[in-house]
Amino acid sequence: MLKTPADFPYVGSTCYFDDHNVGGQDVVEKARIQRDNGDGTALISIDSHRFSGEVASGNRTIPFAQLRETEQAEPIAPKRHRGARR
Repeated sequence: MLKTPADFPYVGSTCYFDDHNVGGQDVVEKARIQRDNGDGTALISIDSHRFSGEVASGNRTIPFAQLRETEQAEPIAPKRHRGARR
């Protein structure tokens, strides 16, 4: 497998994406980009072993828009309460 380090979002780079575990809880998955499919998606290999029965080697195709460079999710603006003034 491709082990040469690369800068995100290129083939060989490490990336993170949001997912859900079997219990429905939000989790952040670490993966490596294996291939740019040329259609806005990437073939990634997931580093965790919780997908052992899902697909071979934990590989999955996912849109590049769902991948990020860091484990930390982008901050989301807090929800405004109804009737709150701007």
